[in-house]
Amino acid sequence: MIIDVHAHLPTERCSDWSDLQWELVGLDGPEVSAADVARIVRASPIDRMILCGLYGDEGPTVEEMRAGNRRLAEAVRACPDLFRAYCSVNPHCLEESLEEMDHTVRNLGFVGIGEVCPHPLVSETDTPEVRAIIEKAVELDVPLNIHSSEPHHYKGIAGMADQYPSARIIMAHFGGFRFWRDAIETIKDCENVWVDCSAWVLFTMGAFESTVNKIGASRVLFGTDFPLCDPDTAAYKLTHSGLSQRQVDLIGFENAKALFKLKL
Repeated sequence: MIIDVHAHLPTERCSDWSDLQWELVGLDGPEVSAADVARIVRASPIDRMILCGLYGDEGPTVEEMRAGNRRLAEAVRACPDLFRAYCSVNPHCLEESLEEMDHTVRNLGFVGIGEVCPHPLVSETDTPEVRAIIEKAVELDVPLNIHSSEPHHYKGIAGMADQYPSARIIMAHFGGFRFWRDAIETIKDCENVWVDCSAWVLFTMGAFESTVNKIGASRVLFGTDFPLCDPDTAAYKLTHSGLSQRQVDLIGFENAKALFKLKL
């Protein structure tokens, strides 16, 4: 079994967003439904997928956040055997974000918060807005997935993890894209930080093995960044990484099952 803890629900069939040109082939028209996405995912090695919205670096407006979360809820209702969802937030719209977190987790069964993207982490990471979102995630007892691609991202995550030891923080993209080795070193003693392999696993060799050697397989999660990256290739890299079957199982699904308290 493979659980993808970092995937996006696209609204369009193709995009040149963020210089990553992707296309969902075999679909008619530009708009994409949850059924379209489910059909593509079911043809991949992925057994479960935790979806978040797909927004630019400025994050969603209040209207986009609410509409995106409702679309995620519809996808979960349509394919409950395949999809779970994160609640999208924007720290710059704090009151509305906290309301969305409360509603989506308590009433719609969302299993996490995220992906929190770079906009709240550009300068100071220890802001009242980010702290309020972390505190709400702790109250709701759900993990928080935070984008990390630059040194100030993973250094900020390490500081927040230390400040909130009961928070369950997922550091996306091996923590730092081209800075991933330093990112793993920075959070290696943060027992409440997990690392997902989304996106960067496709662009480097040895990342699974090196990360497991540094922090252990129990803190590594499988993710793809679908549709920006190909889940087939990411799954192949995990299963052919040279790790033991036990380590592959932990990364592939056991850690995610425990972290998100999933009933499979």
